[in-house]
Amino acid sequence: MTPLSGRNTPRLTFGILTAASIALVTGVLAWQGAGRIESSAVAARIDSLISQEYPAGEPGAAVLVSKGGTVILKKGFGLADTARKVPVTTATVFRLASVTKMFTGTAILMLSEKDKLVLDDAVAKILSASPPAWQKITVKHLLSHTAGLANYLDRPDSMAWARSEHTPSDLIDTFKDRGAAFPPGEQSVYSPSNYILLGAIIEKLSGVSFGQFVKTNLFAPLGMTSTSCEGRFDDVPGLATAYEPAGVPDGPLNWSRLLVARPYTMSALYSTGACVSSVDDLARFHDALVNGRVVGRQLLADSFEPVRLNNGSPGSMSRGGWQIDKVQGRRAVMRGGALPGVCTWFLMVPDDDLVVILLTNRTPGKPRCGMLAIQIAEIAIGG
Repeated sequence: MTPLSGRNTPRLTFGILTAASIALVTGVLAWQGAGRIESSAVAARIDSLISQEYPAGEPGAAVLVSKGGTVILKKGFGLADTARKVPVTTATVFRLASVTKMFTGTAILMLSEKDKLVLDDAVAKILSASPPAWQKITVKHLLSHTAGLANYLDRPDSMAWARSEHTPSDLIDTFKDRGAAFPPGEQSVYSPSNYILLGAIIEKLSGVSFGQFVKTNLFAPLGMTSTSCEGRFDDVPGLATAYEPAGVPDGPLNWSRLLVARPYTMSALYSTGACVSSVDDLARFHDALVNGRVVGRQLLADSFEPVRLNNGSPGSMSRGGWQIDKVQGRRAVMRGGALPGVCTWFLMVPDDDLVVILLTNRTPGKPRCGMLAIQIAEIAIGG
């Protein structure tokens, strides 16, 4: 429930209380009290739901739910480290996986506002080593997953390959000579390779690494001290241990037995999935983003609109690469992330000024954190 603003609160002048003003004040106080009770009930429902999915003593989650600028729930559940019994808090740092892409996409929008690029620029205009097949791919195609690029992680040895350190050029080499899945703009199909190229574009235009650019231009100005996109996971203070179910390759998973997840490097994920952050930091990012302190409000709103394909029909993603959905009949935009030992979700319902941030340190599946984030949003809207 949004607190009453100063201009909506009745003002008593000259210290004189009339019967009408007493009645008005009484009504306002009752309205405020009802709001607190309603918010408390909504928070309790969400708390109960998450507690069932992330019980004490198991790998857990950090959650923030805010509506109209008022925090409904901000809490940690379960454990960040089961061996040492370290509880999850809202300051716990998690691997973000593909939620990283919202920083990459935002950085591109920032560069466009500074006239460093135009979203309709061809990738080959910026990255001179682009192969002939990329001549018609634009920055906008990359943002909206309409470029047709092959998924660089779609390989049989992906986990073994991801344990090694890689440069951005190494990553690009894995897919630059692979055939296109479709001509640019024909379809909207998710591929992390799009955001690998966006990272390379950020580096080319800024002259610094992707990780340094977002640190200097996003994280430091917003006070996001727990957020980083480069280095090594082993060196991140307060990072939650990642857990995945026991099992054998291509065999059944044992969800009752969670093990420390298989390792992978930040450099193998780069601008498509390497970032780490906390609920506290992501709340700062959300507040700055929706209030126009990162990019202009109109540019942000445009990035939430469905991408239009070559035939004029809407694609499945937004112009800025957000997944588009409906929650309680309202337009929602979101980004989710999944890796061994990681499931994360950042969901916004712009018309309600609602955000749900869910960060977990266990492989998606049980629970399915994307569905859980939507359930939380439904409760927050319907409550």
